[in-house]
This record gives sequence, structure tokens and C-alpha cells, in this order.
Amino acid sequence: MSNKHKKINRILFAASRSGSGKTMFTCGFLNLLKKKGVDVTSYKCGPDYIDPMFHKKVLGIYGGNLDTFFCSHEKVAAILGGCEHEYAVIEGVMGIYDGIGGLSVTASGYDVATATKTPILLIIDAYGTGRTIISQIKGILADDGKKLIKGIILNKTSEGFYIRLKTAINDELSSCGYEARVLGYLPKLKDVSVDSRHLGLIRPDEIADIKEKIDTISDAIEKYCDVDEILKIMKNAETIDSESAYTAESSSDLSNEADSVNQTNECQPLVTMAVAMDEAFCFYYKENLELLKRLGVKIVPFSPIHDEKLPEEIDGLYIGGGYPELYLKELSENESMRKSIRTAIENGIFSIAECGGFMYLNKSISDENGNTYEMVGVVDGECTKCDRLVRFGYIQLQNPDGTDAIKGHEFHYYDSTLNGSDMVAVKAGDDKKWEAMHVGNDHIWGFPHMYFESNEAFVAKFVEEMRNGRK
Repeated sequence: MSNKHKKINRILFAASRSGSGKTMFTCGFLNLLKKKGVDVTSYKCGPDYIDPMFHKKVLGIYGGNLDTFFCSHEKVAAILGGCEHEYAVIEGVMGIYDGIGGLSVTASGYDVATATKTPILLIIDAYGTGRTIISQIKGILADDGKKLIKGIILNKTSEGFYIRLKTAINDELSSCGYEARVLGYLPKLKDVSVDSRHLGLIRPDEIADIKEKIDTISDAIEKYCDVDEILKIMKNAETIDSESAYTAESSSDLSNEADSVNQTNECQPLVTMAVAMDEAFCFYYKENLELLKRLGVKIVPFSPIHDEKLPEEIDGLYIGGGYPELYLKELSENESMRKSIRTAIENGIFSIAECGGFMYLNKSISDENGNTYEMVGVVDGECTKCDRLVRFGYIQLQNPDGTDAIKGHEFHYYDSTLNGSDMVAVKAGDDKKWEAMHVGNDHIWGFPHMYFESNEAFVAKFVEEMRNGRK
């Protein structure tokens, strides 16, 4: 990997635990920078599609993911180094040091910050606490061996108490030799929280007045936080080693995900792949789509809900995860699309289906009330909702001979009567294993969401199969 030093003004927002407010602070800060005319993009640590969807749909920022389980430190740095924007805001995951299995630092927000040499702003939920918060902050700083934490924001506190608390914290940190300082606070804001579903936040088009809520947070950040100092921290971030192969999209028109991926295709496409993109199927890693593009794939979006049939003259089919369980009636009633997909697969078109996309390929899906809806039917399985998470967490998919194939993650409440047995999924940080995936020369289907950058050679075989199918 080449060493190309690049200046990207950046920061990572971390917290002591989930629910501290880092997601809403991230959205509010991104929104504030956009209002100021700053050229900014976003990244999310960990296997999360939902927060990048918020950034894209609500803020017009087409964000990506950075994950040190899926990729080495060097590749994660290279992915960030491919950013073509002047500023980058990275949102951490769970608590700052919470990684694989909850006990390892690997794949934590701190691990991503370490890999990318990114300064950290620590967001602390100060509601219902006093002097103890100083001990909490000192404990977190004590584990910061790389001295990446540069500032602290106190969330859910009053102005009067903040003034006294800030002085106490800064005096204590200074006496202990820590450089980090409190840079502001947010009062307890009413009516700006959102409920959770699946991997994280619910989809932005399900939330009334979400833009107004984020504007409220942006206004509070500008009023109560030292934004100039946060920007200074971002500007003081070290240069990062980048790799031209990871150059991200540069188009300002992000209304169509496929367009923004295809616009930077530097080579003549070798094959064309239809990718399901609508309300039901919307979980795609930006890095997955960009890797396909670099390997010579032209992406053509289609909707299993709204379109009558697959696009013409395609060489492959990719149906990602999402929320098919919310659109069972619409998916089932679109018989012409179901037939179009079934015919294409039966005729040997190369296809990928992940989680919700895999459910759609099953014979049927039943909703939580027991109503059953007919689906594509190329998998002779039936999907039903369970009363708990079925399988979740980081996984390494292995071939039948025990060799590693590709990394991914699972997180789903539905299960199928026919999950496939062509690979073995090994849970990271655990000794659990289970059979997974339907795999053949012309398909790979199953509940796991695959992260393509974890094994580019594995994905390159997809493209080769599509080329062979064209011949």
C-alpha cells in the first residue's frame, strides 16, 4: 500500500456508553458545518447502516463506515485517506473502548481513532451526577495511551451547574497532567430523541420533523459549545496515509446512491449489476458499492416494490438488507417483479442476497401477526419472526475446508427454515459457530451482511462469474 500523505481535518465523537448522545450530537454538528458552508463528510464506526442513512437522507451527506474488525488498521486508514472532502466527522460505537465482545478494544471507536490518528471529542452524559463525573472522565483519560482525547462535551446539564462543573473538571485534569478540556455542554433538550430499531436509529422518513429536531441540536451546539475550538482540533489532526484506489465520490448530488457511486468509475464497466434500492432494501455499505465499481461493475438501481421487472441487459443481481418485513404486502403483490427475479436466477444470473434480501428470496415471509406473504421462492424456506435476536455480532465466514472467506455481521429477529449450510459462520470473540449461506457458482445468499473490503479477492470472483455469464 503506497504512502501518500493527505491532510483531512477530522474528529471522532466518542462516549462513555451507548445512549450518551453521540449520535444526535454528530447529526447536529454535521448539520451546523453544512450550514456554515464547510465541505464535510461523515463516517460511522462499526457495522451500522442506519446512521449513514440519516446523514444521507436528512443532511445530504453520503457517509461511509470504518471498521477495524473488517479491515486492518492500514486499510481503514487508507479508506479514510480516500476521502475527497476537506472535513470528516466520525461517530464512534457504544462506549469509547467497547469493541468485539464488549471486552476487547479491537473494533472500538478508540481502535478506529488509533488506526486513523484521529483526535477524539468525548461526550459525557452528565444528567443526574455530580463530582463522580470527574472520576469517570479521569478513568477514561487514563486508558488513552495515544493521547487522542482532546476535548469533552457535557450532555444534559444545566447552565448554572455546568459553569461550576467545568471549572472543577478542568482544574482536576490540569493537576493530573491531562491536556483535554471541557469545551461546552448541551442542556436537556426536549422532543429531540428518537426511538431505536434493529441496528440503531429508525429510518429518517419515519420520524416527524426530524430535520427540525436536528436544527434544534445544531443551534444548541453553536450556542453552548466552543465550535471554533472543535474545528481547531480537527485542523490539527495529523496527515493520514491514503491510497488512490480508495478515492470516494466527489459529486455534490447525492440523491441517487447508484449515481454517486458510478460517477467516479475510472474504468470502462466490465459488467452491469442491478441493485435493489428502495424502502424495503436499503442496507448497503458504501465501501461495498465502491469496491464493485473499482472492479468494473456498473450499478443500476431498481425497486422490488415499485418496478415491474428487473432492468434490461444486466449481468448480476444484488439484493441487500433492509426492512422487507414492513412492506410484505407490497412485495408480495408485485408478482411481475417476483417472477422477473425468479426467472433471472433460474436462468443462471449471478446473484447476491443478504439478510432482508435473502428473506425476500425465500418461499414466504410471515409477519408478527401470523399473516403469510408469498415471496420470490428460489429458496424453499419460510421466514418467521422470533421473540428475540436470532444471531448477531461480527462473524468470519469460512469455506467448507475451514479457510476464511469473508467477514461480515448478523443482526436479525427473523429466521428461515432453510438458512443454508455451504459455509460456517464463526462469531468473533466467542466460540460459537453455525451453518450459513447458500453458495454456488452463480449465487451467494444468506443472513450475513458481508463487508467486501475484508476480502477483495473473494469479491473479484463475483465479477468474474458475471463476466463468464455474459460470455
